[in-house]
Amino acid sequence: MLPCILMILDVATGYYNAWKKNEVSSSKMRDGLGKKLAELVYIVVAMLISIAFGMKAIFYFISIYIIYMELMSIAENCKKLGVPLPENFDKKLNNREEK
Repeated sequence: MLPCILMILDVATGYYNAWKKNEVSSSKMRDGLGKKLAELVYIVVAMLISIAFGMKAIFYFISIYIIYMELMSIAENCKKLGVPLPENFDKKLNNREEK
């Protein structure tokens, strides 16, 4: 459930950021929603593997990875909106953007 909630928050903060800068684009939104759909497919497949074969580790790994990606994306969106971030966290975001 947490990955899905974070996906919704990511889409909302990303859309608000684009709206605020007058950069709303239907093609960018389609691309972003397509990526979110792919993430949901990963979660469903991992859940099915977990149920069918009892391999819960795959489901946990996929869920944690998606949670991490969404948290980083939400943090980037909030930073673009002017929300201050802790210095160490901000450095990690900047390091990631430079790569």
